[in-house]
Amino acid sequence: MQQRTRVVQRNVRMVLILVDGNATVAELCDRTGNPLLTQNALRELEHDGFIQRRNDKDPAWTQGGRHGRRARANAVQPPSEFSTYGNKDESALIPSVAPGMTARRSLSLSGDRENAKTLPPPSSTPGPSGGPDSGTVFVAQGEVTPPWPPRIGAGTDQETPSLLARWRARASRRTQMDQPDLAPIRRAGKIRSLGWPLLVMLGLGLLSAVVFLTAMFFPYALYLPAVEGALAQSTGEPAKVGEMRVSFYPQPGLLLGKVALGAEAEGNVVRVAEMRLQPALATLLSPRILFRNVQLSEIQLTAETVGSLARMLESAARESAKAGVSHVAVDKAEISFAGLGVDEMKGEFGLSADGLLQSVSLHSPDRNLQLEARPIAGGVAIQLEGLGWRPTPKSPYLMDSLTVKGEILGNAFVIERMELRIFGGLAEGTAVLRAERQPAVAGEMSFERIDAKRFGEAFGIGGQFEGQAAGRLKFSATAESWQTLPSALYADGEFTMDRGVLGGIDLPEAVRRVSSTPATLGGGTRFEQLSGAIRLTPTAYRFSRLVMNAGLMQSTGHLEVSRDLQIRGRMDVQMRGRADHNAKSVSVNGPLKSPQLQTQGAP
Repeated sequence: MQQRTRVVQRNVRMVLILVDGNATVAELCDRTGNPLLTQNALRELEHDGFIQRRNDKDPAWTQGGRHGRRARANAVQPPSEFSTYGNKDESALIPSVAPGMTARRSLSLSGDRENAKTLPPPSSTPGPSGGPDSGTVFVAQGEVTPPWPPRIGAGTDQETPSLLARWRARASRRTQMDQPDLAPIRRAGKIRSLGWPLLVMLGLGLLSAVVFLTAMFFPYALYLPAVEGALAQSTGEPAKVGEMRVSFYPQPGLLLGKVALGAEAEGNVVRVAEMRLQPALATLLSPRILFRNVQLSEIQLTAETVGSLARMLESAARESAKAGVSHVAVDKAEISFAGLGVDEMKGEFGLSADGLLQSVSLHSPDRNLQLEARPIAGGVAIQLEGLGWRPTPKSPYLMDSLTVKGEILGNAFVIERMELRIFGGLAEGTAVLRAERQPAVAGEMSFERIDAKRFGEAFGIGGQFEGQAAGRLKFSATAESWQTLPSALYADGEFTMDRGVLGGIDLPEAVRRVSSTPATLGGGTRFEQLSGAIRLTPTAYRFSRLVMNAGLMQSTGHLEVSRDLQIRGRMDVQMRGRADHNAKSVSVNGPLKSPQLQTQGAP
């Protein structure tokens, strides 16, 4: 046991200290409170030779029978440093020493190794669990070496040690005595064994639970008048709050519901379904509270609303205001002009260093539409940009790109520049939208490289006409609502189509047959260029002054397609390179999908 590194584990050392020669395995397990740990430690100590089993009656485990036991009793047994119990008389084991000299016990490294070889093997009769039986009693083992130097006058073959050897022996004795004792066994409670990190975490968890429950069940309704007064004093407008509570998701803050800012009589009330306030902690105890983030959810933004918000933020920027704002976010907002607008927008307010409103930047959830509104004198300046955007999810008008710049002044939305990439081409123009008693629109537009087939399919005509169209249009419309405005559109202009087809109208075949009986010929007329005037009305599409060049054939005339997709008209066809240079008149009537052709003046 001199080499304590042999017993380095704390649990093994603890069990070794408890072994006193009288306590059974069951009693040792009760003392430690861990039966499995105690049995494993006893097995390891017995295997290493630190303890041995004790049986006062008949140690059947001792190898060699009674003769072997008598031999072992006569043998010198080293006393244990940890226990004086058991059938071991130290006076009988330690040889007598000379007068004035004290016997000492020493355990040397070499002696420990030799004892490890000569100790009896552990019992081969384990208990029911494979380890020591609960009734087994263990005794601590040790080795006793005769005192050195030997007795004076005793017969010995050893030579008298030298002075250097005796000095080394004294030094070795002091080293053994200076070694610290084994650490005592701590029988601390469960709370102390948790450790301070776990205790700190447990305290923080309890504190968080108390704060959460307090925040959830606090009577906020008692403070609604004070909150409404603070909002009114800061914004300069009457304020009304329907409910108030604390919210922890997605970010902690004070949540105000059903907020109305402004006077009902003047009609410029700003209504917010939810307003989340996140104050700066450093300003909670100051006379002026600064909200580092204010989120407005489900708010309707119009020209009047943006103007009102600009005035409110200007009032909140004053030093006398009880509350200030450094950032404003918007979620689930609707931007509209007289009922015409886009919803489910989100974004933020652009504030200056003084807290004044400079712009409102919004975007759709998929970011294919972005809008920026800036307050100006008497209204709001609008800039709208879109990529792959449809006015409604089921709208047939897919705009590859959209750019709109204009100003909302009162009941008029003046579009100074409008650029649309649609139907494979480009359309540019200006327009004015008015929202008085009835929605109205007026403007002009130029277009180029418009796919006539896609245009016809989007407007319900069909894909019979093909080619790339270019031209100019002036348009206007007045309707009961914005949804019915396209069907009430009037437009006049000129157009040119290149490399196209008149589907279902086969003019060369009609001239070749020269039949006075109307017939559905099918097919189509391919042309290099077709030009004319176009007029769009709520009831029909009229194409007049048509001039078509198709190689050796040249044709002029007019066509009209009604809203119920009925076509009628006449085309004068002249074939070059024939002896008869007179033009043949071909009438076109019937359904647009399968019109009937008849040659006029046929015999």
